[in-house]
Amino acid sequence: MNPEKKARSILKNIEAGRANEANIISLVELLDKQPSIVSKVIGTLNGILQKSDIKAQNSAIFGLNKLAEDYIGLADYSVDAIVGFMQKRKEDLREDDMLKILEILFKITQKYPERMGVAVPELLTSLENTSKKVREKAYFMLALLAITHYEFFRVHSKKMTRMLNGLNLDERTYTCRLIMKIAEKDRTIVADIYDVLEDLRLNHPDSNLRSEAAYAMDNLKETVRQRLSETKAQPVKATQKSGLVPLIKDEPGISDGFFSELADLMAPNEEDLKNVLDEMGFRHLIVNRDNVKK
Repeated sequence: MNPEKKARSILKNIEAGRANEANIISLVELLDKQPSIVSKVIGTLNGILQKSDIKAQNSAIFGLNKLAEDYIGLADYSVDAIVGFMQKRKEDLREDDMLKILEILFKITQKYPERMGVAVPELLTSLENTSKKVREKAYFMLALLAITHYEFFRVHSKKMTRMLNGLNLDERTYTCRLIMKIAEKDRTIVADIYDVLEDLRLNHPDSNLRSEAAYAMDNLKETVRQRLSETKAQPVKATQKSGLVPLIKDEPGISDGFFSELADLMAPNEEDLKNVLDEMGFRHLIVNRDNVKK
């Protein structure tokens, strides 16, 4: 049986919910021999995500995640299909399923951040997840998107306001930091959250969260003053560099392997990305610019 026929046979098993991990690994190996069918295989897996069989969907996610290691450079990965799957399964997704999904989305963010706008609502919802690992990984991706495509957050201020009153302390902290990063790009997007931040700064019992709220408020004060004086606020937008500079060293094993994917990450604003890494405790991953080839 040639590689294409074998691949079709495995895909049928995936669609029927009968595939196992060994089948998925075999599929990846077949694509290495027959790369011309990669697009078709990814398209089929995207289609399986939109169906109702849970076993088939889980196998498709596992397959997409494995394929993403070598083939994320293709534009075939459907953010819409992945986000739709997250929405349908949000009540019964296990932690390991969510982590696989976030890994796929992170790899897409590295190559195609402009396609990630549709994923922002679900990433924000992931900050409310019961899993600390899921919340951490969702925040890291949101922080990067706030740097590269802050306009994605333009209609989500109400959701972020709700998250400032979330159940988890780190959820509130991450939201404060996210608001601060968005405000550095365009204060008007999050200006209506100022009063909630002020309430946290004045009244929350946790001193660290009070400090995070104060930092976020500092970036919003000017816009609030302008609104109070009935002066139209002008967006404050950071000038992005035209060149992309690799900033991060590969260090396998960090946070269950998730952050080892940062080796290929490119960011339009070097200082912003350094700040994100620093606050996440991964500043040691930053590559010395003197060692980067021009």
